[in-house]
Amino acid sequence: MKKNIFTVEELQIDTEATPFVFVDYLSFSFPYSSLRHAHKSDLSNPCWAPLPKPTYQRVRCPKRKAKLEDLYRSKWRVAMLDRLEVFCLHVLGLRMSPWREKGLNGYEDSCHLTPKHSRQHVGFVALGGNRDTCYIQLEGLGCRSLVEHTSLFRLHWWLQLLDCSKLSRIDLAVDDFHGLFGRDYAKKAYSDDAFRTSSRGRTPVAGERVFKEANGRVVNESFEVGSRQSRVYWRIYNKAAQLGLDMYWFRNEVELKDFPIDVLLDISGYFAGICDFSASIVASCPVKVITKKSSIALDIHGRAKWARRQVGRTLADLAKYFDGDIEKVFGLLVSSEHQDSEFSLPDIHQKLLKEITG
Repeated sequence: MKKNIFTVEELQIDTEATPFVFVDYLSFSFPYSSLRHAHKSDLSNPCWAPLPKPTYQRVRCPKRKAKLEDLYRSKWRVAMLDRLEVFCLHVLGLRMSPWREKGLNGYEDSCHLTPKHSRQHVGFVALGGNRDTCYIQLEGLGCRSLVEHTSLFRLHWWLQLLDCSKLSRIDLAVDDFHGLFGRDYAKKAYSDDAFRTSSRGRTPVAGERVFKEANGRVVNESFEVGSRQSRVYWRIYNKAAQLGLDMYWFRNEVELKDFPIDVLLDISGYFAGICDFSASIVASCPVKVITKKSSIALDIHGRAKWARRQVGRTLADLAKYFDGDIEKVFGLLVSSEHQDSEFSLPDIHQKLLKEITG
């Protein structure tokens, strides 16, 4: 098969632009029924299909109630599907194709997503199964169409409205046209342990690939850190060789899985906060991702700090009065109702709390 050869002009590449972070892949899911909240948005209400009313609930006749309930469910499905199409068109700026009657990622059915004025495939929508959720996947061109239509800040607001708290996957990338952050730089950074996401645990695995023609021309080369199963997976690859371009163009791309939607609020900051390698590529203030486990420990730490500031001296006086018997002090302050309730933390949360408060 003949390889497609492109030019810089055809791809509309600005090789002189300052390196910036962009989204090259995005996928998320949300409860399908959460589209019932869509009319609470700032879009005009007439664009959202009205929700049917459950009139069957007051009917006593079993047969008539069953028929009305089936009718209600049918109208609900129609309204939800209509709202999904409006969400894709007006919020994402993309059109849904007819359903393919073909599953995707464990869902029963799926359809293509295309730009408003093109039939080019840029992503998928999937429904059916997976706890009655709706799955949306945008590839590179889909992400570009998205940011041309709306802002990532706006998308974050919508995902909150639809009860979506994390992204299934988001790929953040930075292009290098000047030989600053290519494969050799990534290898040197890896040898300096710059791909660690924390001071604990093992260094992620890494490897490189180089494919050449008989004449020595490179057709594909990459340096990868982590694996496709990793929560953080790096690919530093020769984009120019991939597209058949006679130029220097390396892409530094990180695949993040199950990350909070807050990444959308500052993709440059979160990119810089992943590790020392990413921080060395972009001039942004690093932002660390706080996982659910960490946030629980931080919340407890905050409460303890507040209590120490507000009543610390009083507690010390009480402990002194009871000769250091903390159980008596605690029993004096806490009601019997609260004493009966159990309070325990999983081991991992206790370790996090000790590290934060230590």
